[in-house]
Amino acid sequence: MKIICNRAALLEAIMVAGNAVAGRTPKPVLQCVKISAEGQKLTVSATDLEVAIRYSEEQAQIDEPGEALVPADRLRDIIRESTDDTLNLSVEGEMMHIRGQDAHYKIYTQKAADFPPVPDFEGEADFQVLGSQLRQLIKQTIFATAKDPSRYAFNGVLVVAKAKKISFIATDGRRLALSRGDLVAPDKLDKEGKTAILPTKAMQLIEKLITDPEEPVKFQIRENQVLVHTAAATLTSNLVEGQFAPYEEVIPKEADKRLTASTADLLSAIRRASLLTTEDSKGIRLTFNKKGLVLSSRSPDAGEATVTFPAKFEGADIEIGFNALFMADALKVVDTDEIVLELTAPNRPGLFKSGNSFLYVIMPLNLP
Repeated sequence: MKIICNRAALLEAIMVAGNAVAGRTPKPVLQCVKISAEGQKLTVSATDLEVAIRYSEEQAQIDEPGEALVPADRLRDIIRESTDDTLNLSVEGEMMHIRGQDAHYKIYTQKAADFPPVPDFEGEADFQVLGSQLRQLIKQTIFATAKDPSRYAFNGVLVVAKAKKISFIATDGRRLALSRGDLVAPDKLDKEGKTAILPTKAMQLIEKLITDPEEPVKFQIRENQVLVHTAAATLTSNLVEGQFAPYEEVIPKEADKRLTASTADLLSAIRRASLLTTEDSKGIRLTFNKKGLVLSSRSPDAGEATVTFPAKFEGADIEIGFNALFMADALKVVDTDEIVLELTAPNRPGLFKSGNSFLYVIMPLNLP
């Protein structure tokens, strides 16, 4: 293999694909990226056996096609520190040579045949989502996924594509976030649509692949895998096994109490009221009446805090406790100036609403 490539473009390819490189593993090949040169295209691939990324770059002159398996961290550091506009890469035996104007590096390679196969995106997409829309869907749900690996199906985001709509749903059992959007084109979707649970890590990586907000991102859902394709990259991930919670049953259907407030102002009030909470006591008490809302917290070690928040409240007076961090998490991803909080009873979940696209269910806390 002999190629001349743009240094900045090569670095971007290695950085993007490198997100799928395994951290700690007894298999050295999983700590490598595979460089493939064929035709007019240079492709960088990486995988940790759960997630794989292929990134293609056409800013390369390929004098001799070929492939090489190179330690990702070594290659990344060399290319990042280089000051050249272009670099010459070649493979001789078990060594990759990287040459610039004033530097020459030799890196030992692994056997390319030992690298696990990384699928490419072939055929039509099941559905497509605009990059900006996809980024919003991920942002408004990924924070609510479970952090405990034993929660299985909760360690990912449920994706439901049906008709011309797409929904992302995430929960950790104490809260649930739902974000809705529009499909660019339903493509091969049948009446049943497509449903799959994508791992949290895959969602994080998909967001990094979105470079053009106006570019449609293509999805293929297979039996146990999802393939996500942009103009330059393809991500493959195993799906999360298990049954997702019946989320529609969790969302409160009727509420007789409603607070309407400025999103930014309510977030500020929650943050100020939670300043004296502790790791053991993160709950704040919310007292709703015709004048608005009073937020308070109490900690045996830190003290007490009270914040008065004038707002429009409809319904009978109510007092309820919520996790302050959970409330703030939702308000930070809301893209509307105004937020609605609906309530029914002190022992029933609250429901945040932002327009018609975002719902957030939060379970109440028992506060002393």
